[in-house]
Order: sequence, then structure tokens, then C-alpha cells
Amino acid sequence: MKHVYRFLMLAVLTLSVAHAQSINGRFVTSVYGWERQDAVGSETSHLRAYENIQLNVGTGDVSFHTYLQGSTDFSNEMSDDPQLRLFNVYLRVKNLFDMVDVKVGRQPLFAGVSYGTIDGAALTLRPVDGVEVMAYGGGLAAPQQKPDFFQDLPDNWQVGGQVLLYLIEDTKIGLSYMNRHREATRYWTWRPDEQMNLMPTLIDYGTRANQYASVNVSHNSGRMWLFGRYDYDFNFERSARIELAGSYQASPELGITLNLAHREPVLAYNSYFALIEAEANQEAALGVDYRLHPRLTLLGRVSYVMFDDDNAMRVSVGAANKYASLMYTKDVSYDGDLDGFNLQFTYPLMQGMLVPHIGAVYSTYTLSDDLDKTNTWVGVLGTTVRPMKTVSFDIQGQYMTNKVYKSDMRMFARINYWFADTFGIGE
Repeated sequence: MKHVYRFLMLAVLTLSVAHAQSINGRFVTSVYGWERQDAVGSETSHLRAYENIQLNVGTGDVSFHTYLQGSTDFSNEMSDDPQLRLFNVYLRVKNLFDMVDVKVGRQPLFAGVSYGTIDGAALTLRPVDGVEVMAYGGGLAAPQQKPDFFQDLPDNWQVGGQVLLYLIEDTKIGLSYMNRHREATRYWTWRPDEQMNLMPTLIDYGTRANQYASVNVSHNSGRMWLFGRYDYDFNFERSARIELAGSYQASPELGITLNLAHREPVLAYNSYFALIEAEANQEAALGVDYRLHPRLTLLGRVSYVMFDDDNAMRVSVGAANKYASLMYTKDVSYDGDLDGFNLQFTYPLMQGMLVPHIGAVYSTYTLSDDLDKTNTWVGVLGTTVRPMKTVSFDIQGQYMTNKVYKSDMRMFARINYWFADTFGIGE
């Protein structure tokens, strides 16, 4: 089956390019290297290269889309190198009978409570104005987005759908459902037998199952935005998530945001972790933005997370303008305290062709009441160069030091190339 699927996708791509009216995409070549030395002198280094290709080919209402990544490590031999990740590869047909869209292939899901990537099909129907119905189904994409299709399909699949209603002005109502089964990765480890002798044992937890339904409502009337969401877990027969959020622009200078949420742990009902009592949590967050000056905005946010046996609080205050920001964060929780400062600065030069940036982070934290405080320093320096509209170069260096790592140095470099062309029909 997977070989047939690969052949089908290759044939579709070949035909699409041959008869395309337009083609656009992006090539990204990047290198990421780091060298780390811990407190006892042990060193680790990597130099990894990535090539990302995004391609969109279309003719009329028919289009082909793909996004893939190849990578390898030049400094260390790794058993799974070189790696190829296929994030999406699908054929899309729009406006069939002026009311239906169809997508076939590997595709990411953005449909309410649904998440993940499937190798399958999605159908979107617009029967009347203000109503949109979407249904999908297929096998789950291979781990790490490997280009393997329909492996162990009976144990790795997902189906679901979504209904969107735009019947009330400035208001969207969404209803969604997801049923997902993923086979857990098997592995060998050592386990004691009845005589307490260690024996090699195959750990196989079987298939993980998740089944959710969700309803969400959003309203945007310009100065005010409101959002509500409710998720239900069919397997555990309980509310999984309740969320209320909103923002209000009280004046041109003052903006207010509010978030309230109740969350249950996201667990597969037939997993080992479902046997362990896990706590739900409630969170309340309030944010305020105040434009003190046309070029200066003051920021503040406080959030409070409540568990059954303990609570946690985060307070952030700072200031920002078009080019710079300075933030202070205070975390207080059951597993320790943190004080952190974050400074970021960027300034475009040469009409935006050169955009340097610099950042610094300093934090002090404790992991428990009986441990001393430790410090962490992080520095970031980089720039973006864009000599033309379709080409850009990015380079960034990072350095970190703390009690655990004596030094952690990282370097990132990237070249972006965007392209687009339109072909004449019959030329």
C-alpha cells in the first residue's frame, strides 16, 4: 500500500508541474551547530544541516502542495542519518460543484479539537451560506514525519470532522469531533522475574486511544473579542477543558485581556499513565497594555495556576516599543522560584536590507527550598540580510552559562529563497 501511495504522489506531482499555470515555493538551507561543556568537563558537539523545500503547483482549482525536510549531522555518526521528513504532500481540488473542496494525501489537521497529521482525505462542504462542514479520515503519519505511509493502519488511524457556523454577525461557532488511535512504540528493557533475576523484556503498551468532542464560540466586534471553548472526553466520560477568554480595547491607550481555564490531563484511557492519579488545574490570567507614549507601551500580566495540593503564580511587567523590549518575570511555585530579566533590541538599517538584533536573558532560580539559588546568563546576537525581495540570509549566535553547563555555544545560519511564476496556457 505505501509503495502505491508513493507512486501516486509522484505521478500527481509530475502531471501538476507539466500542466501548471502557476508555481511558487520556498527553499531554505540552514546549518545549526552547538558545543556544550557541562560543569564536570564533559563536552558534546553537533553540526547539523537542514534543507527545507516547500512547493505549490496549481492550475485553476486544482493544486499540489508539498513540504519536506532533509537533514544530517556532519560531526557525529547517527544511526538514523540522513533523515527525511515529509510534513505534507497532498492534492487539493476546490469548488467542485461550487460547494465542495477535497484534499488527498499527507496533510496537517486544523479542525477544532483535532490535531496531528494524517495520510488520508479531507472533504469540506458548503451547503448554504454561513455553514461549512468538514470530514476527514486516514492513517496517522509515521513518527517524526517519516515518508512511510499506512504502516500498521489498523492500529494507527484518525477520523473526525468539524462544523463551522457564521450565521450571527461577527460570531463564529465551531463543533468538532476526533477519534484517534496510535500504537505505542515497543521497546526492550530489563525487568525482574519472579526470582528477581533481571531479564530482557519487550514493553508493549498497545494502542493509545483518544476521543474528544468540542464546541467553541468566538465573537469579534472590533474593540471587543470574546472566546469560549468546551471539550469533552468520551473515554473518561468527563469535561476535558473549559476555557473563557476575552480582550477589550477600553481606549486607544488601554487594552485588557482575561483568560480563565480548567484543564484535565490529556491521557489515553488505555495507557499506563491513566492508572496514575493526575491532577486537573485551573488557571486565571489578566493582562494589561498601556500606551504611555506613541513610541512606548507598558505591559503587565499576572497568571495564577491552581492544583489540588499547591498553586503557582507568574507575574510579568515590562515596556516595549517598535525596536526594543524589556521584561521582568517572577515565578513562584511548588517546585521553586524564578526571577528573570529579558532584553531584546532590533533596528532595521539600509531601508530594511540589514536588520541586526541583540538579546540578553538573566535569571536566578531555586529548584527547592533547601537548595541555593543559581544563575543563568543567555546572550543572543544575530542579523538578517535581505539584498532582494526573494532572498534573505540569517545568522545568529547564542551563548549560555549556568551551574549545570559551564558553557553552551550555538550558531545558526540560514538562506531563504522564495520563488513564484505564472505560465501562459498553450505557450
